[in-house]
Amino acid sequence: YVGEVSPKKLRGFANSTASFFWSLGKATGQIAGQRELLGSQSLWPVLMASCGIPALVQLLTLPFFPESPPYLLIHKGDQQGCKKAIRQLWGEGHHQAEIDDIMKEKATMKNTKILSVLELMKEPAFRWQLYMIIILSATVQLSGISAV
Repeated sequence: YVGEVSPKKLRGFANSTASFFWSLGKATGQIAGQRELLGSQSLWPVLMASCGIPALVQLLTLPFFPESPPYLLIHKGDQQGCKKAIRQLWGEGHHQAEIDDIMKEKATMKNTKILSVLELMKEPAFRWQLYMIIILSATVQLSGISAV
């Protein structure tokens, strides 16, 4: 959501920041799970419940955030809703260039053929990217970080 609603010039920073905080959360969870902190049998319920606090904050604040402008324009075709969401997210100003970029993206998506999994695997242009995704996914699964 953060990467999609941020202005184009800040989109890479927003996506990188989100990844950084995911990693920071994993590291914090691993540190808090040490026996000396919250890893004892009596404190396990506190450790497990601690992830509910950010989820509760998100659940309570989510209704106050607008829909993603690209989602409103591309998928719903709601140009007025898109303009309203952009003004709510980025403030007052002239944001026609961003709306034009979203329209270009919509036109590009209309002309793009959606490939099936089998077609994707057969396409030579995507082969190395596909290999990389498979290797990275397998190493994440086999590293045990998901279990931790």
